[in-house]
Amino acid sequence: MKKILVPTDFSECAEHAAEVAANIAKRTGARLYMLHILDIPVYDRNDSFQSYADAAEGIFWMKLVRKRFGELFAKPFMKGVNAVEVIQYDGVYDTIASQAKEHEMDLIVMGSHGDSGAHELFIGSNTEKVVRLAECPVLTVKNRHENFDLKNIIFASNFYGEAKDNFTKLFRFIKLFDAHVHLVKVITPDHFESTEQTNRLIQDFRDEWKLPNCSVHVINETTVNAGISFAAELAEADAIAMETHGRTGLSRFFYGSQTESVVNHAEVPVLSVKIEEYKSDFSPFSRLVS
Repeated sequence: MKKILVPTDFSECAEHAAEVAANIAKRTGARLYMLHILDIPVYDRNDSFQSYADAAEGIFWMKLVRKRFGELFAKPFMKGVNAVEVIQYDGVYDTIASQAKEHEMDLIVMGSHGDSGAHELFIGSNTEKVVRLAECPVLTVKNRHENFDLKNIIFASNFYGEAKDNFTKLFRFIKLFDAHVHLVKVITPDHFESTEQTNRLIQDFRDEWKLPNCSVHVINETTVNAGISFAAELAEADAIAMETHGRTGLSRFFYGSQTESVVNHAEVPVLSVKIEEYKSDFSPFSRLVS
């Protein structure tokens, strides 16, 4: 891990994420790219009073942002960390995802306040949108972690082929902390699966990744989010790792995103990585036509 992108609006939540990123950087030697997205008014190049007023406002905000960066870099947790400031002027989540892709970031670490009710359903947070769009793993943080050390990590998955194909990015992060892995599968009424199929899928996954030192939890719950929350408490998890299909538009409206829901509600950090849609042989419908 060489490059970590850390979006910040200088809020308390963003500072929590910066502290976690600094801990990871000290462990890996990675460089932190502290990104702030600034909304400066657009003005015409003429001699009007309004243009001068807009220009003055832009200069004021630039000076304020650099002052805030100075205060952030002076925090004790930033001591000894290789970090640089980056200022951009575009839309928030599009810029974060595009910057991460353009500069080949290995990880994005960002704070999340979480949303609820109608705002969560129709709008969501900037963090959720980054989770949906980013090509690299995204670690979301809500609370302060002074000494960020992961001893128990939940990997929640359906354990179909997509999990085998995309676990590499998550596994690198898990190995970084030498954490105990808890493999979690949630069975809901809408997505029933036989015990034989579930056991076979998880065992194939363990064999593929050579994970002898891990625990397995198969949870029956009404929703995936509720099942993962229960498993996190059961395993005393320090973090949750998940895949996301990165659905947008009508697909997201109809099918939703389990990962975004977990990001929104989990109190522990959530590590997510976007994957491609995968068609499994273990679909409930396959049994109807076999």
